[in-house]
Amino acid sequence: MNKANIFMGASWTGLAGLLLVGTAQSADAWGMLGMPGTTLLMIGSFAMLATRKADEYTLGLWNAGASVAFGTMLITFLGLAFVEGFIDGLTDSDSGRTILADTVLVLQIAAFYIGLFIKRLLGDM
Repeated sequence: MNKANIFMGASWTGLAGLLLVGTAQSADAWGMLGMPGTTLLMIGSFAMLATRKADEYTLGLWNAGASVAFGTMLITFLGLAFVEGFIDGLTDSDSGRTILADTVLVLQIAAFYIGLFIKRLLGDM
C-alpha cells in the first residue's frame, strides 16, 4: 500500500470520526460516541499529516483543506463573537457567551474536510 492510498483512507477515517464527534455533541452522548470519534479523527489526521507529501495530488488536497480551515478559523474566531455581541446589543441583553469553543473547533475541522473533499470531487489541481 502506498502513501497516497493511506492518505485517501485516512481522509475517510477522519471524516467518520468527525461525524461521530458532531453527533455526540448534538445528542449529548460524549462517552459513547465522542471518544471513539475523537480517536478516529486523531488517527486519520495524523495519518494524513504523515502522508500529505506522497505526491502532488495529495499535497494539493491537504493544502486545499488547510486553506479552508484557516479561513474558517479566522471567520469563526472573530466573526461569531462579533455577531453574538451585536445581537446582544440589539436585544439589550447580556446572555453571556453562548457559542461554545467546541462548536468553533468542530466547524474548523469540518471546514478542513469540506475543502479536502470538494477539491477531491472536482479533481482539479
